[in-house]
Amino acid sequence: MHIKLKVGGQLRHYLPPGSSGSQTDLETADDATAIDVMNQLGLPAEDSYLVMLNGIVLPTAKRAETALQPNDELGLFPPLKSG
Repeated sequence: MHIKLKVGGQLRHYLPPGSSGSQTDLETADDATAIDVMNQLGLPAEDSYLVMLNGIVLPTAKRAETALQPNDELGLFPPLKSG
């Protein structure tokens, strides 16, 4: 299935070739979750990413159990670093 994927900051380096800036249309498995997409992209395993599904924050506990739907918009953003 196709989803729309947007990423922030340095995460754009994990987007597949041919992506436009910080977003892409991504082909995923029919039962994919946010965690599956993160694994598909090869993102480092961290719990501190901001993950949004259709503009709503997806809590860490829901990332592995909420199935994405066709044309969903998934946003992945790196953790903010305190300075």
